[in-house]
Parts: sequence; C-alpha cells; structure tokens
Amino acid sequence: MKANLTKFCAVVLLAAQTIVLAQKTEVSVQKGKVIAETATASVTVDAGRKTVLTPDKKPTVTVDNPLVDDALKLYKLIEAEKEQSDLKIDSVSIMVGKADKDEGAVALYFEFPNYSSETTDVFRIPQMAIFEDFKVYDLKGNLCQVDVKLLNESSASYSIHFSEKVKPGEHFKMIGVANPDEMPLIPGGVPSYSKEGSLWHFRTALNSRNCLNYFRFILPESAILVDCNREILATDTIDGRVAVTIRNYTGEYADGWCMISLLWPDEDGTTIADIPDKYHGLRNKQDEKNSETFKQGMDKARAGIKYEDQSTPLAALITDYGSAVLKDTELYAKVKYKHLSPDQIQKRVENAKYWANIVDVLSIPSWPENPGNGYVHPIYLSRKGSMICEHVAPIVFWGGKWYVHDTKQHFGAENKFEKPTVQEIAAAEAKGYLTNWEVAGPYIQRDKKASELFDIPFGPELPDADVPWHPVSIEPYEQHPAHVNLNESLLHFEQAVTYLRTEIKSDREKESRLEIYTDDGVKAWLNGKLIHENNNSRGIPEEPDTVAVTLKKGTNNLMLKVTEDIWGSRAIVRLQD
Repeated sequence: MKANLTKFCAVVLLAAQTIVLAQKTEVSVQKGKVIAETATASVTVDAGRKTVLTPDKKPTVTVDNPLVDDALKLYKLIEAEKEQSDLKIDSVSIMVGKADKDEGAVALYFEFPNYSSETTDVFRIPQMAIFEDFKVYDLKGNLCQVDVKLLNESSASYSIHFSEKVKPGEHFKMIGVANPDEMPLIPGGVPSYSKEGSLWHFRTALNSRNCLNYFRFILPESAILVDCNREILATDTIDGRVAVTIRNYTGEYADGWCMISLLWPDEDGTTIADIPDKYHGLRNKQDEKNSETFKQGMDKARAGIKYEDQSTPLAALITDYGSAVLKDTELYAKVKYKHLSPDQIQKRVENAKYWANIVDVLSIPSWPENPGNGYVHPIYLSRKGSMICEHVAPIVFWGGKWYVHDTKQHFGAENKFEKPTVQEIAAAEAKGYLTNWEVAGPYIQRDKKASELFDIPFGPELPDADVPWHPVSIEPYEQHPAHVNLNESLLHFEQAVTYLRTEIKSDREKESRLEIYTDDGVKAWLNGKLIHENNNSRGIPEEPDTVAVTLKKGTNNLMLKVTEDIWGSRAIVRLQD
C-alpha cells in the first residue's frame, strides 16, 4: 500500500504497532486509542484491538489476541446456552490454551462481584502471584489498564480498570491472559500440564459446583492427539494446527476435570509409534482382568446384590463403591479407613455413587499379602471410555484387611518413573551422589502426624513384612545433580513416611562420610544398624546431616525413612571419602 493512502490520527496515542504488508497495513494498539484512516473510511482502534487497512475496503476492528477472540466466542455460546438450558448454572468457566515449543499462553474467563457499596469501574485484587506479562480484556475485547503494586518477592496487588462501571452486587467480567506456568493461582481455574513417558497431558481443573465449563486447546503444530478424558465437542484447525474444544457441566459433584493427551514430535522427537500400548488396545492382561472384575462387581450392586470383601485392595474398592450404589451407609463406613460422622457418611455416599457410574479401574500394581499396618496401595482410575489416569484410590492395609482412603487427584500418570540417562548418572556419581534408589510406601496411621510416625516401625523395619519396592527417578535439584522427589511415591499424602534403599559398593573396608539432605525428617540404617536420626520438619537444608560411617568390603545396604509433614518430600544423599 502506498503511504499517501493511509494516515494515522492519534487521539490518545500511547502505544501502537503498525505492520505494513503487501497491499495492507495492520494496526495493533496496546495503550490508549488511535483513529486509523484510509482514503475512503476511518475507524477507531482501542487498546487491545487491531485493524487491517486494505485499499478500497472498509476497515474492521478485531481483538489483537486470537486466544481472547476464541474465549469471547465461547462466552457468547455459553450465554446462549444459559438462556435455553434447564441446568442450574451458578457460574461459567472458559479456558483457551495454546502450547508452542518455546512458550505457552492461556486465556481464562473469570468474574467477580463488586463487593463494595459503590458503583465503580475498578476491580481490585488485594493479593495474587506476580505475573510477568499479565493482560486483562473486557468482554468487548478491549485491553484494560492493570496497575500492579508489589507486596513482596512473590505477590502483588492488582487494580484492573474497566471502560464501564459495575453496580454493587453485579459482576466484573474479564479475560486474563498469561503464561500457563503462572496461571494456577489466578482465581477461577488451574490449567497445567505434565508428562508421562512419551505423552504430554494438558488439563483444566475447575471443580466448582454447577459450573458450565468450556476448555479449548490449540495443539502444537506437530502434535498428535492421542486421548481425551471427555467427549470432544468439536475439532477444527487454526493456521494448520488442530484445536480441540470440550464442554462439560460440573453439576453438584463439582466434576470439572478436562484432560487431553498428545505426542509432541517437535519437542521430543516422538512419532506415532511412541503411543503407549494401552492407548491402542494392548493393555496389561492383569489390568484387563481387574477392570472386568470391577465392572462385574458394579453391575451386581446396580442389580441390588450386596458385595462385602476386604481381602484385597480391589475387593475393598468394589465394596466401597458397591455400598454407595446401594446407599448402604453402614457398610460404606465399615470399609473406610477414616472415621466419619453420620453427616459425612451421608454426603460421601451420594458423591461416591456418582463416581461409581463415571470411573473405571485402569490399572493396579501387584499387591503384597502382608505389607504391614499403614501401607497404602494405589488403584489407578480413569473415566469410562478413556485411558488417561485421572484419580488414584489409596487402599490402606490394617489388621489383615484393606480399607479405602479418600481418593486423590492424580493428574494423569500411573507411574512417572523415568530412568535417567547414562550421562546424568555419571555426572552425579562423579560428585559422590547416590543415584540408584528404590522406594517403598507411603505408610500412614490414622490421626498420627509425621513427627509421631517417625518412631513407629512400618513394613521395611519389620522382619516378616512383604514390602513392595519400586524404582524411583532421580533429577537435579538446585545445586545438587541428583535428588529423589518423593511426592509421587507418597501419592500426594501428607503426614506420611516413605522408605528409600540403595546399595553402596566398596572395594575395601574404609571410613567414609554420608551427607544426608531430606525434606522432612530422616532415619538411616547401614547394613541393618541405625546410624542416624533427625525428627524434623524442614525443607532441603543448606547444610546436610553428616554421618561418619565404616563401609565394609563388598555390598553395603543403606535404607532411609523419610517423613512428610507438608508441601512435599525429597531426599539427597552424597558419599564422601
């Protein structure tokens, strides 16, 4: 376009970007507003909007962020649905996410009432996480002014200015845009992602009651869609990339999980051949058998047949869900590990009955016959029709029977063990770090805190217990090249303990020093002898617990007992001559 065909008249020109392309000019405004004119027409462009000027065509104004544009379209869809629906809709949620190789972005709709007694155009958030590039749009697609006041190193207060005032009791309605790594603390949603072997899982987790929830995810350019935990409403393409839209209504049970699994070739070199076996019908035979046993048990319960058995973890789960289907509150309370009041039992029975019709048993690791009291065994659950692990049912062994604990949200991974590379192991071991660990647990005891569990012996400390040990990953942590993150092994339990064991090879008898860093407390045994104990509640300390030891020639067995108070558990051990 020739320069004399277009002129820009700044009304309040604070920040505008102009891109001149062949036969057209694109104008985006970040602050204030501009008037963009061609030879035949003019248009006002507000902050957060853009226009494309083309010769002999009337200019139009659109949102400058395609994610926000998608969210606005979904909002219109929701508003139309609310007018026609008989559902009880207390709130709505919209999340539009996009993942790229170097960064991601998410647009999230949220609303808050004006709690003040005055009509105002400013919404204030007194404290929230600090976002580096946080933008807010109104429902017309205009960019709102956001004033940020730092409170400390990790939080700030926000004042969001709208173009229209909101009366007391009415709602401020907005769309926030940020990096997905920063979004979890934004009120209204918890988008996040995780990796399970070759698969990437992307999810939203808005668990509000009676919420109409739309999740739209624009896959990376090379991505291969593998599975979804819900029925997909629609798929389309944006600039050659697949976009998936999911709709769900959370209902009175706050069922708000939306999860998508995909391969990402450009990120990690995977191909369609890397789809895990279970996603194309090649499930473990024992898992298939356990799943069928669970379905048969649920069918009997729906037919009015009582099932009562606590001899195995699976039997306890069938008893739990079966009693809920039959509304047998006495049996339901009997199979629960926690003591519940009559009111709690009644509410949980109704909730469990709902989930009994939603979930399927995805997989169960082989369970021990006698693991010792307090041992927690996982049963991984998926939604019917999906192979994505959505929840874990913790089953507790006590007094020769298995009891059902509260189901934990598990975020789409059955076993996150990933073997470190030879190079990673060699680099860590060259500095004395121990890298080849196995883990057992978690172990809990009703009404006992981590500090009390410290001196209670569990399976690995008992001579006759059948202890299941599993490999556990190592990964870097701050300045340490190798640490064990015990959060997954703990099944996200707090007030619990786990055990770690490894072997130390020595070519001769020698004096050495162990440096032990744990979050939280720790006991240590070398060749069956207690060598160290520190009953503590702490994060990984700057200075380690130091223990002088004598290694015998050959194989030395080291075992740790690590307590978990709150906020996760970790362990690091280094051997120094």
